[in-house]
Amino acid sequence: MQTFEYFINLDERGSFYADVRDNSGNTVFEIKAGNELGEDETSIFEDGYMNHPEDLCNLADYLRNLNIMSADDDLAFG
Repeated sequence: MQTFEYFINLDERGSFYADVRDNSGNTVFEIKAGNELGEDETSIFEDGYMNHPEDLCNLADYLRNLNIMSADDDLAFG
C-alpha cells in the first residue's frame, strides 16, 4: 500500500495544471484544463471523470481504473 499525493500547481484565470506523485515524488499522472490543453485535447473534468479540481474520490477511482493505483492505495492532497 502506498499513498499518492495530488498537487494543484496552477489554478487561475482559465488555466489549470495538477499532478499526482508516488511515494518517491515522481509524477505518475498529469491533469490539464483550460488554457493548458492542446487544441484537440479535452480535460478530465469535461470527460466527467472529476467533478471539480478537489474531487479526490473520483480521481482515485479513475487512477485505479488506469492501473496507476491499486485498490489498497490512498490519494491525499500534497
